[in-house]
Amino acid sequence: MEKEKTSLKIGTILTYGLGGMFPLGFVLCVAGYYLNIFMTDVAGFTAALAAVLYTAIQIIKMVTMAMSGAIVDKYEIKGGKYRTWILISGIVLGISFPLCFLYLDLPVKTYVVIFVLFYVLQSLSYNVSWTAQHAVIAPMSKNSADVVLLNTVSQFAGLFTSVVYMVIGNMLLNGLPTAGTKQMYFGPCAVYGVVIILGSILLYALCGKYEKGGAGEAAKAKQKGMSLGEMLKSFKGPAIPFFLSFTFTAATTGFFNALLAHFATYVLENPNVVTLSLGVTSIAGVLGAVLTPMIAKSSSRKNVHIACQIISCIAYVVLALFGKNQVLFIVMRAVATFVGMPSTILMTAMANDIGDHMEMNGEVPPRAFLQSLAGTANRAGLVISAALGSSVLVAIGYSAGAVFTDAMKTSLTTFIAALPAGCCALAAIIMLFYRVDEKKIAQYKASKNQ
Repeated sequence: MEKEKTSLKIGTILTYGLGGMFPLGFVLCVAGYYLNIFMTDVAGFTAALAAVLYTAIQIIKMVTMAMSGAIVDKYEIKGGKYRTWILISGIVLGISFPLCFLYLDLPVKTYVVIFVLFYVLQSLSYNVSWTAQHAVIAPMSKNSADVVLLNTVSQFAGLFTSVVYMVIGNMLLNGLPTAGTKQMYFGPCAVYGVVIILGSILLYALCGKYEKGGAGEAAKAKQKGMSLGEMLKSFKGPAIPFFLSFTFTAATTGFFNALLAHFATYVLENPNVVTLSLGVTSIAGVLGAVLTPMIAKSSSRKNVHIACQIISCIAYVVLALFGKNQVLFIVMRAVATFVGMPSTILMTAMANDIGDHMEMNGEVPPRAFLQSLAGTANRAGLVISAALGSSVLVAIGYSAGAVFTDAMKTSLTTFIAALPAGCCALAAIIMLFYRVDEKKIAQYKASKNQ
């Protein structure tokens, strides 16, 4: 069978990445690394309160991710529902994201309520934008090569954001008039908010020609809507180990991010390691993404995912033993990111395989719901990691302004590596129960195309 070639032009490909996940990536960079320390050292919340809020925020992210697919699919909007939701959610996100890091001199109870409301709005708008961006791939694509390419571009765009953030993150944090004040995080986030809004406008304009007339999967969705109950019925068979395995895979990153800023500040005694580590791991992620197609050809997606989790587990164990060394810390984190990238990229492909598996068995697969299931697994992993990870600070006796003892440093080093290692091991074990025959799916799709 002749190998498919992409029908997309280079300008379209670049615009999709730069207008989509590139600006959204700044939300992950800032919130992922500085949210916890913002709550304790800027907002003035106690470590216990910050732990509760951090866990609550991850639950909010999970719930809003599950809601986002239903929101996008339910409402038909003239002129293109996907592109319109990209624009609406992008504008809301560009405004609500910096507000989450706006310091307010208010009583703690009042501040907490406002803080949570801002984060609900930010999380919902981010997830709706993410879902719409991935849903619009269907009308943009003429063949499977286009689908693979756009998903890869989306991943690369997020990695590129991390590299850019490595260059400008500290510059904005220390160079804006807000530096050294209670608004030190709000200033840079306001700049990123403008970038997010401009990106959503750019992507909205790009997708106009693709959504006119509603072709492909978009047209099918309009002909027959699927109720939430019908979607939930697809959560069976291979979807269960898929969801659980990738939940624990995501938890590894959540543990690390929740504690990274404190670890760099108080154990490594070099806060700049956060930005440096982010940059190095981003480069490692790019290399992992480049090699993923080659790796995927050598074995099944299931086996690749299991192997990646086992290697990541070993890297985190080494980190737990020797994590106080800055160089080794960065190297081991880069190794874990490098081998974890194939799992991240293949996750959406495996969600598609589950849909094909259902179709082969005579069922109507809820394609968008299965993709949102992957996103929800990621959020569920963050809930687990937040519940335990942020509580580590309480367990070791941390409070704002506390002097870190050697015992506290050792405990934090152990927790920041041992918890992710355990999650990697669980992710690998659970994936053993995933049953999807990729060879039969390939034969089915080839027959279907003919």
